Amino acid sequence: MVQPTPKGMTREQKEAKVEEFEEKIEDYPVVGILDMHNLPAKQLQQIKKDMKAFADVKMSRKTLMEIAIDGAEKEDIEQLEETEATQPAFIFSEKDPFQLYQLIKENKTSAAAQGGEEAPNDIEVPDGDTGIGPGPMLGKLQQRGLQVQVSDGSIHVQEPGVIIEKGDTITRDDAEILSQLGIEPLEIGLDLDIAYSEGELFTAGELDIDTEQYRTDVETASSAAFNLAVNAGIINETTAETIVQEAVKKAKNLAISEGLPVEETIEKALAHASGNAEGLDSQLDLESVNPEDETEEDTEDEEEAEEESEAEDESDSEEESGEDEESDEDSESEEE
Repeated sequence: MVQPTPKGMTREQKEAKVEEFEEKIEDYPVVGILDMHNLPAKQLQQIKKDMKAFADVKMSRKTLMEIAIDGAEKEDIEQLEETEATQPAFIFSEKDPFQLYQLIKENKTSAAAQGGEEAPNDIEVPDGDTGIGPGPMLGKLQQRGLQVQVSDGSIHVQEPGVIIEKGDTITRDDAEILSQLGIEPLEIGLDLDIAYSEGELFTAGELDIDTEQYRTDVETASSAAFNLAVNAGIINETTAETIVQEAVKKAKNLAISEGLPVEETIEKALAHASGNAEGLDSQLDLESVNPEDETEEDTEDEEEAEEESEAEDESDSEEESGEDEESDEDSESEEE
């Protein structure tokens, strides 16, 4: 595991170390406390190298770190002494605490358990083929509450299940099972315990957020606030341009619809009036074909037809009457 500064430091070395820490505390906007507990020593150098682009990690005895915190001239910096880190180390950065936390988190890698470690999270065995043949492993998995069966010569887990809960100690037997299953439950990397920025102290729980979701939430809230301000007519640096544009647009539309002779809208107003006139002409053309007139003409035609019919009837009657008279005269002549 990582060891702090070597034992047997001289007084001058301790004073130099404290002075170095004080300068960095005052120079960097963000100062954090890391927990180096359970970090293998050989991985530390690689991690520090990977993080060099955005952070500077410094280790020392806890007492020297506290002396440096107390001696630094920075508002409320003593809050860093509230750390609960088992094996603390300083981290100095220009990044804000949230960015720093995410970068540290991204630099972690998975590792196999050896036994004796604390489970960082619930350790779950997924369902499916384990690739392990039947034997002692079958009973071990069953003892841990997993539903298993042998199929095609290997052990199959029927349903996923948690075999070690977060915070529980991983035993050697657990470590062996996890190793055979190919599960690496541990994370190797630095843990940011607390961070100081601009007089505020942030804990790991406060910094561990979904940055993408947080960004989306902020953008949504910002958009809603902007729309509310515009609709309410609240003028500020952000809304002024949009409110003025909307007002100009409404004024132009009013001028056009009312036919007001305004220089900015006169052409559109004339076009609008022309369109209305054309529409009115079309309407008048349709109305000029009066249904009532058509009805009167039809009535006149019907009257003329009736008159012609009556005339024909009268003519037929006269002819019939003449024939009757001639018939009567013939009858009289025969009698004589």
